[in-house]
Amino acid sequence: MRALLEEAARVARFDVPVLIEGETGSGKELLARHVHGRSPRRDRPLVAVNCGALPDGLLEAEFFGHARGAFTGAESARPGLLEAAGGGTLFLDEVGELSPHGQATLLRVLQEREFRRVGETRVRRSDFRLIAATHRPLAELAAAQEFRRDLFYRLRVVRLRLPPLRERRPEIPELAAALLSRLARRHRLAPARLSADALEALVRRDWPGNVRELESVLAEALMRRPGTRVIGPEMVAVDGPGTSGPAPAVPDPLHAVMEIRRLALARAAFERLVLLRALRRAAGSRVRAARELGISRQSLWQKLRRHGID
Repeated sequence: MRALLEEAARVARFDVPVLIEGETGSGKELLARHVHGRSPRRDRPLVAVNCGALPDGLLEAEFFGHARGAFTGAESARPGLLEAAGGGTLFLDEVGELSPHGQATLLRVLQEREFRRVGETRVRRSDFRLIAATHRPLAELAAAQEFRRDLFYRLRVVRLRLPPLRERRPEIPELAAALLSRLARRHRLAPARLSADALEALVRRDWPGNVRELESVLAEALMRRPGTRVIGPEMVAVDGPGTSGPAPAVPDPLHAVMEIRRLALARAAFERLVLLRALRRAAGSRVRAARELGISRQSLWQKLRRHGID
């Protein structure tokens, strides 16, 4: 993620379209705001549009605005999203959901940078930076002629791929801690932390809903026991897609032994990481680290010796 954020910051300096690809819930809008916040347009607004919620009948009115009396209910003139994004950034979320009509409309605007409000003849211009995001494979859709190729090439001048959470497992402990802190502040609750077993349970999950799912699991844990200080594994156990269940039976004994060894090594590496981070937060104090981890000093000492931590 550091490499991705550094690349996004470099791209932000250049006034070119950016296409962000990533699964639902992986944080595409946050990455778009990261790009906007480091661009020369950061003092102007970022206008976000959910393309999947734009019906064809209202698309022009939403994008371009409308004049007074342009249609029933248009009691006053209203600027559209393109004017609102003038000088700033237009963020098209889930651009792959646009209908063929919507794709043609967007392409025309990107080519000419000119438009007319619905019910007007006056030509208007808007200077905006375009960032689009999608969870769909636009390159494959364009190859299959299910998405306009000319629009695809205009959108993906720069492509940023946001990896799903299951490809970022080492980041889950720090990410979960940051989300817990934010949730506690938002709901005015006492700060809480995750036990080592709860962290291990979170790291093992596949998270098909990505960061959004992780945040909802942590929020539920806080809401169920608002006074808790330590969140245990039973509070973050989730049934359904992505739950890591017991390993299936394997007829090959050698394969089973290797799988057990692999899991043991992974658990040891994770436990060592948790110990080091607890010691770092405690400024090297074993007493404070043991208290934070919820174990005795003797147990902590044994774990430190087992992992060769001085």
